[in-house]
Amino acid sequence: MDVKEFQNKLKEIQEVAKAQGNTLKAGQIRECFAGGDLDRNQLLGVLKYLTTRGIEIEGAAVQAEETQEEKKQIPLTGEEEAYLKEYIETLPEAGSAEEKETMFRKLAEDDQMAVQTLAAWYLKEAADLAVEMNAEEIFLGDLIQEANVSLMQALGGAGDTLRTEEWLLKQVKLGLTKVLEEQSQQKFADDSLIARVEKLENAVRELSDDEDGKCEFSVAELAVILDMNVEEIRDTLRLTGDDK
Repeated sequence: MDVKEFQNKLKEIQEVAKAQGNTLKAGQIRECFAGGDLDRNQLLGVLKYLTTRGIEIEGAAVQAEETQEEKKQIPLTGEEEAYLKEYIETLPEAGSAEEKETMFRKLAEDDQMAVQTLAAWYLKEAADLAVEMNAEEIFLGDLIQEANVSLMQALGGAGDTLRTEEWLLKQVKLGLTKVLEEQSQQKFADDSLIARVEKLENAVRELSDDEDGKCEFSVAELAVILDMNVEEIRDTLRLTGDDK
């Protein structure tokens, strides 16, 4: 798929989203780009781009979770290994299988002591999940804290349904998946911003005719030349300090 065709596909799928109240199904994205020789990572890049444009994508969390499961585990750095070792040593010992079953029954009875007890007992499993899902975009210690937040949110919102260990760990994993997806989207947005800055700077250099290197084109004219809207260019100029 060449660049022009890719851009047309992006415009097409954004029009579909607009007609559906700024929402899309993940399957619609795959269908739109079918036959374009895009691999899974490239399709995920499209998904991330669309979400940065304010488009809600149904099924994105599931797709992100599947991708995370397929992702090769990232080795811990020396700093992260040291942090993990020290952190694990501070954790309380978990109860037996029978004691856990009892606490899950009390959890269904809205026993707040059960919430606190189960939270303490499953800190180790939450940390293990954070290690399993370790990513370069976030320090392991921060990821463990996010796992703990997901652990407490799950227990706090368990309701009167009898829950299980399997359910609890799944909720923690879903919470981590969401955090990692947000980190990935932010990185994608940052990378896109850098690309826009570089694109604008290169264009200004190429279009400059005088010795001072100042561009003789207006912002509106640059918008047409670079296929960027005026506000995009103004925001980029502010970042480079050239908006005077």
